[in-house]
Amino acid sequence: MLEVVEVADKYRITITRSVRKVVPLKVGQKVAIVPFRDRILVQPLPENPEEKLSELTKEVIFDRETRKKASKYLLSQGK
Repeated sequence: MLEVVEVADKYRITITRSVRKVVPLKVGQKVAIVPFRDRILVQPLPENPEEKLSELTKEVIFDRETRKKASKYLLSQGK
């Protein structure tokens, strides 16, 4: 599906009805705007992002040792 919309004054865009049928949004809902090179990604955010993040990370352990290991790993990947 491809929709073409015009950038209005104050750089506003309209999310068309056909897109809203595929990706249901509510008035007032937050979305993330992510610049990616010469493109823009618009990602709807959940109503309670903290709860959603908690659900997704409930199995993750956030202790000092785990953070050290993760930092060491990430630094090794940058070389």
